[in-house]
Amino acid sequence: MDVLDIGKGVVVDLLSGKMPEMEVIALLMSRLLGSAIVFMSCIIKLPQIMAVLKAKSAEGLSITGFETELVAYTLTFAYGLHFNLPFTGYGESILMSAQDVVLLALVYKYAKTPTSHVALATSAYAGGLAVLLSGQLGDGIMSVLSGASFVTIMFARIPQIYQNFATGSTGQLSIFSYLITVFGGSVRIFTSITDNAGQTMVIGYMIATSMNFVIALQILFLGNKGGQGKAASAVKKKPAAKKVKEAPKKKAKKVETSDSESSESEEPAPVRRSLRKRA
Repeated sequence: MDVLDIGKGVVVDLLSGKMPEMEVIALLMSRLLGSAIVFMSCIIKLPQIMAVLKAKSAEGLSITGFETELVAYTLTFAYGLHFNLPFTGYGESILMSAQDVVLLALVYKYAKTPTSHVALATSAYAGGLAVLLSGQLGDGIMSVLSGASFVTIMFARIPQIYQNFATGSTGQLSIFSYLITVFGGSVRIFTSITDNAGQTMVIGYMIATSMNFVIALQILFLGNKGGQGKAASAVKKKPAAKKVKEAPKKKAKKVETSDSESSESEEPAPVRRSLRKRA
Protein backbone atom coordinates (compact mmCIF):
# COMPACT_ATOMS: atom_id res chain seq x y z
CA MET A 1 0.00 0.00 0.00
CA ASP A 2 1.15 3.54 -0.80
CA VAL A 3 1.75 5.98 2.05
CA LEU A 4 -0.98 8.29 0.68
CA ASP A 5 -3.55 5.48 0.67
CA ILE A 6 -2.65 4.49 4.22
CA GLY A 7 -2.81 8.11 5.37
CA LYS A 8 -6.18 8.62 3.69
CA GLY A 9 -7.59 5.54 5.45
CA VAL A 10 -6.37 6.78 8.83
CA VAL A 11 -7.91 10.23 8.27
CA VAL A 12 -11.25 8.73 7.20
CA ASP A 13 -11.37 6.54 10.31
CA LEU A 14 -10.57 9.50 12.58
CA LEU A 15 -13.23 11.72 10.97
CA SER A 16 -15.84 9.01 11.38
CA GLY A 17 -14.98 8.73 15.08
CA LYS A 18 -13.30 5.38 14.67
CA MET A 19 -9.84 4.62 16.06
CA PRO A 20 -7.53 3.18 13.38
CA GLU A 21 -5.94 -0.17 14.09
CA MET A 22 -2.50 -0.09 15.68
CA GLU A 23 -1.05 -2.12 12.80
CA VAL A 24 -2.21 0.53 10.33
CA ILE A 25 -0.74 3.34 12.45
CA ALA A 26 2.57 1.47 12.77
CA LEU A 27 2.63 0.89 9.01
CA LEU A 28 1.93 4.59 8.35
CA MET A 29 4.74 5.62 10.72
CA SER A 30 7.04 3.14 9.01
CA ARG A 31 6.29 4.60 5.58
CA LEU A 32 6.69 8.20 6.77
CA LEU A 33 9.96 7.49 8.57
CA GLY A 34 11.22 5.53 5.57
CA SER A 35 10.41 8.48 3.29
CA ALA A 36 12.27 10.80 5.69
CA ILE A 37 15.33 8.54 5.60
CA VAL A 38 15.30 8.46 1.80
CA PHE A 39 15.10 12.27 1.76
CA MET A 40 17.94 12.67 4.27
CA SER A 41 20.10 10.18 2.41
CA CYS A 42 20.29 12.65 -0.49
CA ILE A 43 22.64 14.82 1.59
CA ILE A 44 24.03 12.39 4.16
CA LYS A 45 27.43 12.05 2.44
CA LEU A 46 27.70 15.66 1.26
CA PRO A 47 29.43 16.91 4.46
CA GLN A 48 32.01 14.15 4.06
CA ILE A 49 32.54 14.99 0.38
CA MET A 50 32.87 18.70 1.18
CA ALA A 51 35.37 17.98 3.97
CA VAL A 52 37.60 16.02 1.59
CA LEU A 53 37.36 18.69 -1.12
CA LYS A 54 38.10 21.50 1.34
CA ALA A 55 41.12 19.77 2.87
CA LYS A 56 42.23 18.26 -0.46
CA SER A 57 43.18 15.26 1.59
CA ALA A 58 41.88 11.74 2.25
CA GLU A 59 43.57 11.58 5.66
CA GLY A 60 41.77 9.27 8.08
CA LEU A 61 39.57 7.67 5.39
CA SER A 62 39.95 3.93 4.85
CA ILE A 63 39.78 2.96 1.15
CA THR A 64 38.92 -0.63 2.05
CA GLY A 65 36.16 0.59 4.35
CA PHE A 66 34.45 2.71 1.69
CA GLU A 67 34.81 0.02 -0.98
CA THR A 68 33.13 -2.61 1.17
CA GLU A 69 30.47 -0.10 2.24
CA LEU A 70 29.61 0.47 -1.44
CA VAL A 71 29.26 -3.29 -1.95
CA ALA A 72 26.97 -3.55 1.09
CA TYR A 73 24.67 -0.74 -0.07
CA THR A 74 24.53 -2.24 -3.56
CA LEU A 75 23.50 -5.65 -2.22
CA THR A 76 20.82 -4.01 -0.07
CA PHE A 77 19.06 -2.13 -2.88
CA ALA A 78 19.43 -5.13 -5.22
CA TYR A 79 17.57 -7.21 -2.59
CA GLY A 80 14.81 -4.60 -2.36
CA LEU A 81 14.40 -4.44 -6.14
CA HIS A 82 14.35 -8.23 -6.45
CA PHE A 83 11.57 -8.74 -3.89
CA ASN A 84 9.62 -5.59 -4.91
CA LEU A 85 9.84 -4.04 -1.44
CA PRO A 86 8.48 -0.49 -0.93
CA PHE A 87 10.97 2.10 -2.19
CA THR A 88 10.89 3.71 1.26
CA GLY A 89 12.37 0.48 2.60
CA TYR A 90 15.59 0.53 0.58
CA GLY A 91 15.67 3.74 -1.50
CA GLU A 92 18.40 5.34 0.59
CA SER A 93 20.77 2.52 -0.38
CA ILE A 94 20.65 3.64 -4.02
CA LEU A 95 21.39 7.26 -3.10
CA MET A 96 24.12 6.29 -0.64
CA SER A 97 25.75 4.08 -3.28
CA ALA A 98 25.86 6.99 -5.74
CA GLN A 99 27.46 9.26 -3.13
CA ASP A 100 29.95 6.55 -2.17
CA VAL A 101 31.06 6.35 -5.81
CA VAL A 102 31.80 10.10 -5.78
CA LEU A 103 33.56 9.85 -2.41
CA LEU A 104 35.67 6.91 -3.53
CA ALA A 105 36.74 8.81 -6.65
CA LEU A 106 37.97 11.65 -4.41
CA VAL A 107 39.73 9.25 -2.03
CA TYR A 108 41.44 7.53 -4.96
CA LYS A 109 42.59 10.92 -6.25
CA TYR A 110 43.94 12.45 -3.04
CA ALA A 111 45.36 9.18 -1.67
CA LYS A 112 47.15 8.68 -5.01
CA THR A 113 45.80 5.15 -5.35
CA PRO A 114 47.51 3.11 -8.08
CA THR A 115 45.67 3.08 -11.41
CA SER A 116 45.69 -0.72 -11.48
CA HIS A 117 43.76 -0.85 -8.19
CA VAL A 118 41.20 1.71 -9.40
CA ALA A 119 40.67 -0.15 -12.69
CA LEU A 120 40.27 -3.53 -10.96
CA ALA A 121 37.81 -2.19 -8.37
CA THR A 122 35.75 -0.33 -11.00
CA SER A 123 35.46 -3.31 -13.35
CA ALA A 124 34.61 -5.71 -10.51
CA TYR A 125 31.86 -3.44 -9.22
CA ALA A 126 30.36 -2.82 -12.66
CA GLY A 127 30.32 -6.56 -13.44
CA GLY A 128 28.78 -7.48 -10.11
CA LEU A 129 26.11 -4.79 -10.43
CA ALA A 130 25.14 -6.08 -13.88
CA VAL A 131 24.70 -9.62 -12.51
CA LEU A 132 22.62 -8.45 -9.52
CA LEU A 133 20.23 -6.42 -11.67
CA SER A 134 19.93 -9.02 -14.43
CA GLY A 135 17.10 -10.86 -12.65
CA GLN A 136 18.78 -14.23 -13.22
CA LEU A 137 19.49 -14.86 -9.52
CA GLY A 138 16.94 -16.81 -7.49
CA ASP A 139 15.24 -15.80 -4.26
CA GLY A 140 17.48 -18.03 -2.17
CA ILE A 141 20.67 -16.53 -3.57
CA MET A 142 19.38 -12.98 -3.08
CA SER A 143 18.48 -13.75 0.54
CA VAL A 144 21.98 -15.07 1.17
CA LEU A 145 23.50 -12.00 -0.51
CA SER A 146 21.30 -9.76 1.63
CA GLY A 147 22.71 -11.37 4.75
CA ALA A 148 26.19 -11.05 3.32
CA SER A 149 25.66 -7.34 2.78
CA PHE A 150 25.47 -6.70 6.51
CA VAL A 151 28.49 -8.87 7.19
CA THR A 152 30.20 -6.75 4.54
CA ILE A 153 29.19 -3.50 6.24
CA MET A 154 30.66 -4.86 9.48
CA PHE A 155 33.98 -5.53 7.74
CA ALA A 156 33.71 -2.09 6.16
CA ARG A 157 33.61 -0.44 9.57
CA ILE A 158 36.24 -2.56 11.37
CA PRO A 159 39.21 -1.22 9.30
CA GLN A 160 38.01 2.35 9.87
CA ILE A 161 37.57 1.82 13.62
CA TYR A 162 41.02 0.19 13.88
CA GLN A 163 42.67 2.96 11.85
CA ASN A 164 41.13 5.62 14.11
CA PHE A 165 42.43 3.88 17.24
CA ALA A 166 45.86 3.25 15.72
CA THR A 167 46.44 6.86 14.61
CA GLY A 168 44.63 8.50 17.51
CA SER A 169 42.77 10.68 15.02
CA THR A 170 39.70 10.47 12.77
CA GLY A 171 41.15 12.76 10.09
CA GLN A 172 38.54 14.16 7.69
CA LEU A 173 35.61 11.99 8.87
CA SER A 174 32.40 14.01 9.23
CA ILE A 175 30.49 13.76 12.52
CA PHE A 176 27.33 15.09 10.84
CA SER A 177 27.28 12.25 8.31
CA TYR A 178 27.74 9.56 10.96
CA LEU A 179 25.13 11.00 13.34
CA ILE A 180 22.55 10.97 10.54
CA THR A 181 23.61 7.43 9.64
CA VAL A 182 23.11 6.28 13.23
CA PHE A 183 19.67 7.91 13.37
CA GLY A 184 18.69 6.43 10.01
CA GLY A 185 19.88 2.97 11.03
CA SER A 186 17.82 3.12 14.23
CA VAL A 187 14.73 4.03 12.22
CA ARG A 188 15.50 1.28 9.68
CA ILE A 189 15.36 -1.32 12.46
CA PHE A 190 11.77 -0.24 13.16
CA THR A 191 10.73 -0.04 9.50
CA SER A 192 12.25 -3.45 8.75
CA ILE A 193 10.14 -5.01 11.51
CA THR A 194 6.90 -3.34 10.40
CA ASP A 195 7.50 -4.08 6.70
CA ASN A 196 8.25 -7.77 7.45
CA ALA A 197 11.61 -7.46 5.71
CA GLY A 198 12.93 -10.50 7.61
CA GLN A 199 15.25 -11.11 10.54
CA THR A 200 18.29 -10.89 8.27
CA MET A 201 17.71 -7.19 7.56
CA VAL A 202 16.75 -6.40 11.18
CA ILE A 203 19.90 -8.00 12.61
CA GLY A 204 21.98 -6.48 9.83
CA TYR A 205 20.75 -2.96 10.55
CA MET A 206 21.42 -3.48 14.26
CA ILE A 207 25.04 -4.46 13.54
CA ALA A 208 25.57 -1.61 11.07
CA THR A 209 24.04 0.97 13.43
CA SER A 210 26.24 -0.20 16.30
CA MET A 211 29.38 0.09 14.16
CA ASN A 212 28.44 3.58 12.97
CA PHE A 213 27.75 4.61 16.57
CA VAL A 214 31.28 3.53 17.58
CA ILE A 215 32.80 5.65 14.78
CA ALA A 216 30.64 8.62 15.78
CA LEU A 217 32.00 8.35 19.34
CA GLN A 218 35.54 8.18 17.97
CA ILE A 219 34.99 11.39 15.99
CA LEU A 220 33.64 13.14 19.11
CA PHE A 221 36.46 12.04 21.44
CA LEU A 222 39.44 11.76 19.07
CA GLY A 223 38.73 14.26 16.29
CA ASN A 224 41.56 15.37 14.02
CA LYS A 225 44.15 15.41 16.80
CA GLY A 226 46.96 13.90 14.76
CA GLY A 227 47.56 16.86 12.45
CA GLN A 228 46.87 19.47 15.15
CA GLY A 229 49.34 17.87 17.54
CA LYS A 230 52.14 17.93 14.98
CA ALA A 231 51.48 21.54 14.09
CA ALA A 232 51.42 22.59 17.75
CA SER A 233 54.68 20.82 18.51
CA ALA A 234 56.33 22.45 15.50
CA VAL A 235 55.22 25.90 16.70
CA LYS A 236 56.55 25.23 20.17
CA LYS A 237 59.93 24.08 18.90
CA LYS A 238 60.66 27.21 16.82
CA PRO A 239 60.95 29.75 19.72
CA ALA A 240 63.20 27.32 21.59
CA ALA A 241 65.57 27.23 18.62
CA LYS A 242 65.78 31.05 18.61
CA LYS A 243 66.63 31.12 22.28
CA VAL A 244 69.44 28.64 21.72
CA LYS A 245 70.85 30.79 18.92
CA GLU A 246 70.63 34.01 20.97
CA ALA A 247 72.32 32.51 24.00
CA PRO A 248 75.83 32.24 22.46
CA LYS A 249 75.69 35.91 21.39
CA LYS A 250 75.11 37.06 24.95
CA LYS A 251 77.96 34.89 26.14
CA ALA A 252 80.21 36.33 23.46
CA LYS A 253 79.43 39.88 24.63
CA LYS A 254 80.27 38.94 28.19
CA VAL A 255 83.54 37.43 27.04
CA GLU A 256 84.43 40.62 25.13
CA THR A 257 83.69 42.90 28.10
CA SER A 258 85.67 40.65 30.41
CA ASP A 259 88.59 40.68 27.95
CA SER A 260 88.55 44.49 27.78
CA GLU A 261 88.45 44.74 31.54
CA SER A 262 91.32 42.31 31.87
CA SER A 263 93.36 44.20 29.26
CA GLU A 264 92.86 47.44 31.19
CA SER A 265 93.92 45.76 34.40
CA GLU A 266 97.07 44.40 32.70
CA GLU A 267 98.35 47.88 31.62
CA PRO A 268 101.54 49.03 33.43
CA ALA A 269 101.18 51.32 36.46
CA PRO A 270 103.32 54.22 35.00
CA VAL A 271 101.16 54.37 31.91
CA ARG A 272 98.10 54.67 34.08
CA ARG A 273 99.59 57.55 36.09
CA SER A 274 100.52 59.49 32.94
CA LEU A 275 97.06 59.06 31.56
CA ARG A 276 95.56 60.40 34.81
CA LYS A 277 97.87 63.46 34.76
CA ARG A 278 96.88 64.31 31.19
CA ALA A 279 93.20 63.96 32.09
